[in-house]
Amino acid sequence: MRSTIRTGIALSISGLATGGLALLAPASEAQVTTAPTSVAVAQRPPVCRYTVEARHGLHVRQKPGGRILGVLPNGKIIFADCRATHGWVQLRGGVKQKFVGKYVAHRYLARY
Repeated sequence: MRSTIRTGIALSISGLATGGLALLAPASEAQVTTAPTSVAVAQRPPVCRYTVEARHGLHVRQKPGGRILGVLPNGKIIFADCRATHGWVQLRGGVKQKFVGKYVAHRYLARY
């Protein structure tokens, strides 16, 4: 009996939360439907581990060819997209948080 009361309360709360009618019937008498759980999620590109190979450091840019935000030192291990787009990869980790999602030139990276 308790599970029926709990289910009825849960249904009435969910009905009020969604702006619908409150359903107070026991679970055995009510039809319960659930929303689909599969939600389309954008696929992230695979991430690879790289070493910076730029003697004087590698510029981190706002967008490909865009404004310089900072420099990554030679020999630094970073994580970025495995596939370059027009010679640029997006940083994913191993760098300051403010550089995550920014861009570097792929030609100055070596797969680690």
